[in-house]
Formats: sequence, C-alpha cells, structure tokens
Amino acid sequence: MRVFIAVDLSEELRTKLAEINNEFAELGLRGAVKFVDANQAHQTVKFLGEVPEDGVEQVKRALAEISKKPFDIELRGVGFFPEASLDKVRTIRVIWVGIRKGAEELKALQEDVEWALHDLGFPLEKRFSAHVTLCRVKRPLKSTEIGRIVKMIAELRDVYVGKMLVEELKLKKSTLTPKGPIYEDIYVKRLVG
Repeated sequence: MRVFIAVDLSEELRTKLAEINNEFAELGLRGAVKFVDANQAHQTVKFLGEVPEDGVEQVKRALAEISKKPFDIELRGVGFFPEASLDKVRTIRVIWVGIRKGAEELKALQEDVEWALHDLGFPLEKRFSAHVTLCRVKRPLKSTEIGRIVKMIAELRDVYVGKMLVEELKLKKSTLTPKGPIYEDIYVKRLVG
C-alpha cells in the first residue's frame, strides 16, 4: 500500500488555507495549477511510497517507539519552490505556506522518524522543509502568469494563517484516484510528555 507519515492540520488552519487557495484561484490560472484540497492539508514528515503489509506493521511499531512531547506550530507566509528572489523568478513548481514557530521541533520529530525508519531500510531524506503545500504547477507558466503569482506571493509573504498544537503523528494510506488522492489514517501515534 502507498503510505506516508504526516501531521494533520486543525480545521481552523484548513479553513484559512482554503481562503488563501481561493485568492490564488482568482488569478485565472485554470489548468496551470492543481490545488491541494484544504480539507486534506498536512505537513508531510516522510513519504514512504509502496510498502507491503508486513512492512506497514514494522513502521507502526517503529513509530510507537518515538518519544516526543506535543508542541505548537505557527503557519505564516506564502512562498514557492524553487526559491528565488521575487524579482528573479523564472519558474514556479510549488506554492506553499511556511511553518515558522515550531519548525525546530518539527524538524526534530522528522529526524526521529527518519532514524527509526532507516533502521527498517528506508533511505534518509536529503533535506526537510517545514511547509504546507497549497498547489503544484502542472505546466510551464507564461511570464504573465508568473507575474500575477509573484504579485500575490508578495502580498501574502507575511500572512498569518494560525497556530495549533501538534499532538499526533499519523501513518496514512494514500489511494490515488482521478479526482485526487484519498487519505486514510492507519496508525496514530500520540505525542506525550
């Protein structure tokens, strides 16, 4: 089964992300970008891909051993990948909202997950970025489209999205469909301490 590990976002944060998505949707980028369903918004901690059933059980056991306290995160500011100064943007592949407060704690949690799963044979990630994806670019953008996006990003560079307490780490099953992915929680690790 296709699985990944993530921190789900609160309903309040998802509502605000939907509002930001609507602002980008008004730019007339139909067909150019694919918005992430705000109701499924999350911070991916580690994507595992296809894992056999017995491997999923091993992942659950490894996650059960992780010991971290709950921590707060704050979502603020819109950005994009690949990163560049706004006056030198040539291409945009992903538009995201950043995680500022709590980024260090999130990185520490991600590192614990990395090492626990490395022991099971999963490769270590080269880098981790604390962000929540708003949309992905599906085709090369015209310069006028890039200009509209850059203007919107400049306006939202410091937008406050909200805060939440991270209390759970989830192993999720991802089923790909023509209408988008369907996520199902298959294991929830409560953070305690």
